[in-house]
Amino acid sequence: MNTKSTVERVFQFIGKWPRRKSKPWRPEPKGSGALSEVRLSPPFVKDLEAPLLKLGRQTFFTLRDACSGVHVFGAIGSGKTTGAGAALAGAYLRAGAGGIITVAKPEDILLWKHYAEKHGRSDSLIFFDEHECFNFLDYELARQGMDGIGSVVEFIMRIIEAARHASSTGSSRGGDVFWSDSGREGLRYAIPMIYAAQGSLSIADIIRFITTAPTHVSMPTNPEWQARSFMYKIANQALNTPKVPMTRAAAENAIRYWSERWPAVPDKTRGNIVATITTALDRFMHGRLQRAFCGRTTLVPELTFHGAIIVLAMPTLTWNEDGIIAQQLFKFAWQRAVLSRNSLAEEHRERPVFAFSDEAQETVNSFDFEYQSLCRASKACTVYMTQSLPTYYAKIGGDNPRDAAHALVGKFATNIFHSNACPDTNEYASRVIGKVITRRGTASTGTSRSVSRGMSVGSSETSSFSYSSGASGDQGNYSASDSVSFGRNWSENRGRSTGESTSQGYTESMENLIEPGDFARDLKCGGAENGKIVTGVWFQAGRAFKASATNALYVRFKQS
Repeated sequence: MNTKSTVERVFQFIGKWPRRKSKPWRPEPKGSGALSEVRLSPPFVKDLEAPLLKLGRQTFFTLRDACSGVHVFGAIGSGKTTGAGAALAGAYLRAGAGGIITVAKPEDILLWKHYAEKHGRSDSLIFFDEHECFNFLDYELARQGMDGIGSVVEFIMRIIEAARHASSTGSSRGGDVFWSDSGREGLRYAIPMIYAAQGSLSIADIIRFITTAPTHVSMPTNPEWQARSFMYKIANQALNTPKVPMTRAAAENAIRYWSERWPAVPDKTRGNIVATITTALDRFMHGRLQRAFCGRTTLVPELTFHGAIIVLAMPTLTWNEDGIIAQQLFKFAWQRAVLSRNSLAEEHRERPVFAFSDEAQETVNSFDFEYQSLCRASKACTVYMTQSLPTYYAKIGGDNPRDAAHALVGKFATNIFHSNACPDTNEYASRVIGKVITRRGTASTGTSRSVSRGMSVGSSETSSFSYSSGASGDQGNYSASDSVSFGRNWSENRGRSTGESTSQGYTESMENLIEPGDFARDLKCGGAENGKIVTGVWFQAGRAFKASATNALYVRFKQS
């Protein structure tokens, strides 16, 4: 099957391509309304270097930057939705991109209606709720026929994964991998036989086939079991009167699996496998999920390649688990279509597309990591917004949710950090932005003073004696003298000295460019008290902004 015929078969679901009609979205869809035309193929930006946002003087966010993914963190009330979220949404709409929007809160539907009106894209909006239908089974089989059976199996496994996470808030349970692998194996042998026998596929038939399969090796030859077993009826038609012939090898492998291997599985184990599959698929047997995914297809993911903006109007706060499952299912289909779009004709791969997910933790799944690793080459932009890293830890599931969350967030080249009180997220932001050599000045000033005093005291004593004698005539002369002298002296000295000294210098060290506490202290959250200004830190890997000479830039967003 060539590429063009594949695309034409996809668009056969929606009438004359590339124009379609769609019911308008209503906050409380009741009754019937007039059909409104959705116009595709609005003008769009092709050049990857085209600027989408101005971040500062001679500093722009381009389409090439957008294709590397943007992740936004911000606490409740930080202004992430009205700040970075509104700016990015407007940029992609003005660029003429097609895309999908996941919805957590009912008011987000009206918000995107407002965005589309403001930026001239109202005619591109499609609100996917229970009044539209994406029959993912028909979709995959129309695209690939029998070769698409493996894709159908993966769709169902995504449903099972989404249902498990929706009901257990992402917690990991022992044996999940075993049940998933066992369920995948059973589906691989059931779905080809159903499709071969009937030329079509439905959730109800998959459930009936698995629940009526033999539980003992003697049952396949039992006439009573044959008469009441839907599985036997399908197997007989697939082998003898197929609508879509199977290869002989595939048919033999399927028969051997259901007649030998399946009955040999212990009863308790087999029961758990059946419950794993049927419990998740039963949601699609009735209610909103049945109407949205099991009827006649009215929209397909490829509409976004021609400018459609598909809003998944299934708020997780009102549709609850059904909303989580529905949005994850369509998002998965869209992601797979985007990754394969480069195999299509040029007209189907020129336009940029985007996925926009506020409260992204509600619809995150294990395929997001693989998708974000590869989508850049498909001109696909991603915007995920959440409050903090711990919200991912709680929702993402698996044995190592922390590592899985960090691995996913690390795939986004651009991170925008708004005000946050979460220490884990702030520490992460500080580490991601990194350290720089910081020069800090040093100075010292000193004063000295000294005083000295002294006194000296002394005394002296001198004595002398002289004697002389002589004769002159008959008489002699005699003289004597004696003298004594005393003396005392003293002296006193005083001294005083003062001095001052000053020294200056600097030290260099590696320090955080932005400290973790700054994300809680310094960023504005908008509102009247901040003049409706929201601030954040815009980080982009592999780039040095001229204004800051680093990979981080303080940015301002004006709330409307």
